[in-house]
Amino acid sequence: MMDSLDKAPLPVGNRQLTRSLAMMAVLATMYNQLRWKGLDDALTTLVGGDGTKMLAIADAFNERSPDGTYGNLVNGAFAATACLENPPAPTEILSPDPVGASILKASPFFGPWEEWHGVYCAFWPELPRTFPPLTVRGAPPILLVGASNDPATPYAWAKSVSEQIPRSVLLSRVGNGHTSYGFSDCISAAEDAYLTNLVLPPQGTTCTS
Repeated sequence: MMDSLDKAPLPVGNRQLTRSLAMMAVLATMYNQLRWKGLDDALTTLVGGDGTKMLAIADAFNERSPDGTYGNLVNGAFAATACLENPPAPTEILSPDPVGASILKASPFFGPWEEWHGVYCAFWPELPRTFPPLTVRGAPPILLVGASNDPATPYAWAKSVSEQIPRSVLLSRVGNGHTSYGFSDCISAAEDAYLTNLVLPPQGTTCTS
């Protein structure tokens, strides 16, 4: 289905659903399990030849307004962060990407999209920078929260940050979804206690959802 969109984008009104936009719709719904039903509906209509729902999901994620303008989160803040923290991308679009093969092997579905998605970084006005690990000193006790199956910000990142902040407490959630507040009464109660009374849960606390 994605290959067919690559060869012939699907007309949706006066626009087109391209492979890239369809992939964005799939990616957007992976953030939260509550969105999977919407993706299922959108894919079902897409198989039937109607790309309206897929395009709507992609537009919402991209912050596209009815007048065709876009917000600055995905195409601004996200891009700036990615381009500054990742290795330089080749400026020649036909140059072989040194990590392209490994990306494709790791993710046959998202790999090609992810590889080309970073091409804009080749012409980003600022060069990538190397950020060494931090040792945070003098900070008050800090609560960090990470989910085991977060598709956007991996649990390993939360552990890494926790290791760099000596007085931090890592609160873990076993479950799917990006971020954790609201996914579990256990998590929400712990975060509320910290934000309102600066009360931290015991180190090693794990919640389920």
